[in-house]
Amino acid sequence: MEEGSGRYQRVKRIVLEALELQGRAREALIERETGGDPGLAQEVRALLAEMEADPTLAVSLRPAPGNDDPGSDLSGQETSAQTPREYRLLRRLGAGGMGVVYLAERSDGGFVQKVALKLLNAVAEASPELRERFARERELLARLDHPGIARLLDGGILADGRPFLAMEYVEGERIDLHAERLPLNERIALFAKVCEAVADAHRCLVIHRDLKPANILVDARGQPRLLDFGIARLIEDEDVAAQTQTGQHALTLAYASPEQVACQPLTTATDVYSLGAVLYQLVCGSAPFADVDTPAGLYHAIVRTDVTPPSRRVRRGEPPPPRGRGRAVPADIDAIVLKALRKEPEQRYASVAALADDLHRYLRRRPVAARGGERWYRLRRFLRRNAWSIAGAAVVALSVLAGLVASLYALREARVQQAVAETRGRDLQRIVDFQQSMLEGVDIDAMGHALTDTQQRQVLAALAGQPPGTALEERLEQAFAQVGAPSIARDALDEHVVSYALSRLDQDFSDAPLLAADMRQSLARVLMAIGHYPHAAEELRRVLEARLVALPATDARRLSARVDLGQALHLQAQDEEAGRVLARALDDAARLPPLDPLRRAAEAGAARVTAARGGLQAALARQGELRDAWMAALPENDLELLALRRDYADTLVKLGRRDDAQTEMEHLLPLYVARFGEDSNKTLAVKQVLAEHAFTRHDFEKSAELARAVAEARERRLGAEHPDTLSAWGTAATSLVRLAVTPEDFVQVHALLDRLLRVQGRILGMDHPATRQFVVDRIRLLSKEERQEEALALQREHYARCLHALGAEHPDTLFARGSLASLLSYAGRYDEARAHAQATLDAQRRVMGIEHPIGTATLDLIGRIERGAGNWEASRDAHAQALEIRARTRGMLDAHTIESASRLYVSLYHLHDEAGMADIRARFLDPVIALDPGTINASMRSVRDASLRALEGRWE
Repeated sequence: MEEGSGRYQRVKRIVLEALELQGRAREALIERETGGDPGLAQEVRALLAEMEADPTLAVSLRPAPGNDDPGSDLSGQETSAQTPREYRLLRRLGAGGMGVVYLAERSDGGFVQKVALKLLNAVAEASPELRERFARERELLARLDHPGIARLLDGGILADGRPFLAMEYVEGERIDLHAERLPLNERIALFAKVCEAVADAHRCLVIHRDLKPANILVDARGQPRLLDFGIARLIEDEDVAAQTQTGQHALTLAYASPEQVACQPLTTATDVYSLGAVLYQLVCGSAPFADVDTPAGLYHAIVRTDVTPPSRRVRRGEPPPPRGRGRAVPADIDAIVLKALRKEPEQRYASVAALADDLHRYLRRRPVAARGGERWYRLRRFLRRNAWSIAGAAVVALSVLAGLVASLYALREARVQQAVAETRGRDLQRIVDFQQSMLEGVDIDAMGHALTDTQQRQVLAALAGQPPGTALEERLEQAFAQVGAPSIARDALDEHVVSYALSRLDQDFSDAPLLAADMRQSLARVLMAIGHYPHAAEELRRVLEARLVALPATDARRLSARVDLGQALHLQAQDEEAGRVLARALDDAARLPPLDPLRRAAEAGAARVTAARGGLQAALARQGELRDAWMAALPENDLELLALRRDYADTLVKLGRRDDAQTEMEHLLPLYVARFGEDSNKTLAVKQVLAEHAFTRHDFEKSAELARAVAEARERRLGAEHPDTLSAWGTAATSLVRLAVTPEDFVQVHALLDRLLRVQGRILGMDHPATRQFVVDRIRLLSKEERQEEALALQREHYARCLHALGAEHPDTLFARGSLASLLSYAGRYDEARAHAQATLDAQRRVMGIEHPIGTATLDLIGRIERGAGNWEASRDAHAQALEIRARTRGMLDAHTIESASRLYVSLYHLHDEAGMADIRARFLDPVIALDPGTINASMRSVRDASLRALEGRWE
């Protein structure tokens, strides 16, 4: 048998000849040349198969011109350079855009070493530019000597003319996979070593330009090693590099900086950005824009979209990550990552060394530079380092004031340093946002009770020296018990904290209107949170005025002010003005991406106001479109999506689509509880919609119970006079009016309505929708007490107020007119009642559609009016229409359906229509009468009693 080298040369010669042939011709050549040696033929066929699987192998076998020994072996043979050393290729490690990397053994004078051998592929071999880049990689690697960078061991030209690089072989694991098993601080320490290696490359004037987890391996000793300088450049060569497109696009887009994807000149800031992207992945397990799945979308996200902080990438409801991964990512790490990932290169860390220094400061629990060095932050870090040696406590109100002083001080410093104000803008905004969150999170309940308890002790102490007056003390205790402690705290927060801060803004920042506007908007949001809507709207108008003067039309801060102002106006029922403001906001938002948070807030707010102005069908259509689009693209617990779905459910309730509303609420409530907790005001708002939904089903007990629980929870947290508290009590009162049957019930409900009308009228005005609803409830209560003239007079006044404030075809106006027709019929004024009822029905069908529940109620009303006037056939026809719609849309056993059936039965009874009576009784009345009165609610018991009366030919 031939020796290894001679046998290999024979195999190689046969393979090169066979590559030019196909089919039988190839087989004939192999049989002829191998001379009946089966082993030799097997080697030839095996090597041919490898050649066809990887064309670069065939290229490496071909001899250079005039050279009989190509010296290249890819199946365990030898590759020779034009030097005495040899390389034995063991296996393929990987391939990139221009080359293939093999694990090889380097033999040099008896010395054997494993190396990573990099060769150009066939495509790159034909490209002068890629050959030049390959040569440049060797030059750059030769500059570098750092334990964290894989070293260049050798380089040169193969016998076939191809260049090669022999690099230190690093046997390790990708850094992101390795970091999965480490706690957060160990991940940070590991990454800091990567930064030190990159910083050393920068000191050698080398920019890597393709930093990513795949190019960073961790060896068995835990040392990260930086690989692949294939697209690296010298810093002084970057201007030349910017003129070529190939070098710019040979990168991994997910970790590329905005200036890289935009083909702009690159600096060391490019590597800072890519390191930030790698750190982001190590912290929370995914790349910054991992949710973007198209190259175009990723390009847009890198250039224009703000990066979500790592701490917000972990969603509620997900299983706990290993060893704390993603759980409570510290604010310091958020700040460091986001600073490294800023869009503008000059806004990032000045160097990779600065980034590494900030990471070390975090690990040592020192203040990090990314947090801007705020005084309160430095103090907090000092307290944490010396927690066991410092004792103290802070009062909530004092903390709020201290925070505001810190904000004003920071803003004032920014005014003095006006030359750098723009670069610090983001830090200042973060301070403003922090102060806003502090104010919104104030425990008003605790503040209020503390103030009340202090006042009570002072009064009783002043009386201690006087003769004991039991009656007086009892009167004082009763008076204090009626004081709304949270309301006192809310008013105190407005008067002594927020208003004080606003006055200081006018005084200290008259020469910096935009900075003042930013702070004013933050404080206005606090005013909305505590229910002081008029004051909030006043401040937001000033914010908008300042920004309209100083900012271009494309600036998002103008849109932000309009969205907030529209919401404040809507909350105080100034929906005409709110609609105009939000219409302008929609125009401004049209230029933003569909899922931009400001655009989503504008669209949801505009739909909400459309519903409030009576355009329920239009509002529902728009809310449905937005709901479907957002649910397809956003997490189900996204804040704006949750609010939109609550609005959608509320509109469904108002349109009488009870089953659809019930389905939506069943999915929505658990999401609110998981995101905000059981007692959050946002969760309570959903529970109030459930109470309103129960009311539409005539389940008045459940509605009153749910609404009362919401009202009591809000009263504890927000105060008795907060608009949200009053709204919940109003929902409860509406059901309690239906349930009132005894004189004691009437007295209690009248007292509740008197209080609601007095407080709501004072806070939000008599034209507010919630205030008008209290009037409607009072009218119904008066009617139940048979105080018809009082009820009718109040109803005429209420209808006139709605007509003036809302217009003739607003749903609230139409409801008021229908109610007026009903009271007129009870008073025997049938002609006037008929005219109002018919006009109401015509308008309702135009505005709400023929099947709207309010329209069927008006049909039943017309039937009652005609019955009272003795027109039994007209009464029958109206009740029959109402019954047909209600049975089809609500079901056969719905309370409203049985109500229409009973009234139709009475009309048929008086028309002596035996067949019609038998049909109605069999299909509708008998199933209800068969129900056990002890197992149904009060509303259904009332419906059942009415059905029994109907069998006798009477209704009321």
